[in-house]
Amino acid sequence: MEKTRKLSTIILWALMVVSVVLFVIMMTSIDDDTNPGEKAVQMITLNMNWSMIMFAAATVIVVGFAIMQTIADKQRLIESAIVLVILGVILGVSYLLASGEIPNFFGVEKFVAEGTLTESVSKWVGTGLYATYILFGASFISIAGFGVASMFKKS
Repeated sequence: MEKTRKLSTIILWALMVVSVVLFVIMMTSIDDDTNPGEKAVQMITLNMNWSMIMFAAATVIVVGFAIMQTIADKQRLIESAIVLVILGVILGVSYLLASGEIPNFFGVEKFVAEGTLTESVSKWVGTGLYATYILFGASFISIAGFGVASMFKKS
């Protein structure tokens, strides 16, 4: 455990040093406010790519550790599977309830002509709306149900 902590600390410090060096190089390569220069543009692009790589790596690490911890605990794994099944059922019911009909509103012709609004898109938007309604209704019922149950427990 101690070796892992030391290794992760060294890696984090190295990544921070690389990030600071890239930032300083970028800031010193700017010619002026109106025209940053070709080197500055390249350094800005490099810094943007570096930040996207760091964000992607952090996301993969966080999701990976969450999955590893879930798999390690059998009870948590079962609970997670139940939640995923319930969400799948909610999405399935929402998809069945949703209509693929394109709604009629001002300017709809533009979206249809561009191809951004199709029957498939309309069906998935409807699915999202129905899923939101179902989840909102379930949360309202659970809040009200727990409130009523706690009133009966106190008396």
